Order: sequence, then structure tokens, then C-alpha cells
Amino acid sequence: MIRLDEKETRALIHLLEKDLGNQIDPVQQEILTKLYERMTTNENVELYVDGAADLHTKTAGIGGVFYRNGEELFTFSEYLDDATNNEAEYTALLKGIEFAQHLNLQDIKIFADSELVVKQINGEYKVKNPRMQTLYSKVFSGLNQLTTWSIQHIPRKQNTVADALSKEGRLKGKQK
Repeated sequence: MIRLDEKETRALIHLLEKDLGNQIDPVQQEILTKLYERMTTNENVELYVDGAADLHTKTAGIGGVFYRNGEELFTFSEYLDDATNNEAEYTALLKGIEFAQHLNLQDIKIFADSELVVKQINGEYKVKNPRMQTLYSKVFSGLNQLTTWSIQHIPRKQNTVADALSKEGRLKGKQK
């Protein structure tokens, strides 16, 4: 897979906009038409992520939900063994990015209630902890595979679905 920069993308869109008419066969025309639609569709895909950890029971979980144009697309909820809350938050973000790639969602707006993680990803805070540096690097590696992305901090009350999914993931470990 190759990634195109903004100039290359605009040039390809311009080329696809032209009516190539009889210059190519119908099958290739259909492929190019679908490619053009994918490149020019501004669908609103949002990813909400959260992590939860309980140091007393040494259980943690992650959760996330994708929305497209306000409709729920996909959710995930997973158990993590022993992890801190910040590790769970980063892992939820990483898993969400991995799912975005599997679902071929290349343009996403990410929302998280962890101010620390959001400010670290946005470059406002340094990442000092070695375990967090490893997760931070993995997250950025995944983000670099996306076409466009943004991440924004939101209050917990605006992240209720991902919060519930992360707690559900944590509880899966308690049941073991």
C-alpha cells in the first residue's frame, strides 16, 4: 500500500474527475469510479475510546465505539491483565486504530476522556515513563497509517459508551 501526500491526492482526484470515456474498458471505469467516490466522500467517522483499571483486583479493560454519521458502526471490549489506567487508555487507543485499519476507515476523529493521553498525542505533554513511551510509539505508528486523524479530549459524561465497554472488558477478567 502506498500513501499519497495532499498534492498527489488532489492530482489523482483531478484525473479521476475527467471523463475518460472510451479510453478504458467498463470494468476499469467502474473501479476508478469507486476509487473516486472513496477519495471524495467526506464521511464523518468518529472513534471514542476508554480504558479502565482496578489496581486492587489487578484487572483492566479497554473499550471503544466507532460512529459514522452518528450511527454506531462497530464496538470493542477486551480484558487486559494487570495494567495501569494510563496503559489501559493507550491500549484502547491503539486497539481502536488497529480496528480502523481493518475496517478501512482512513479518516477518523478520535475522542478520549484521558487528558494525559490526548495531550501527549497532541504534543502538549512529554511522555516520560518508559512503558508509556512504548505504547505512545505504537499509537503513532498506527496513526501514521491513517490518511487523516485528530484526537480531542472530552469529559467522561460524553464518553459513556466507551466507558461502559472498558468496564465490561475489565469485568471479563474478574470472572476468570
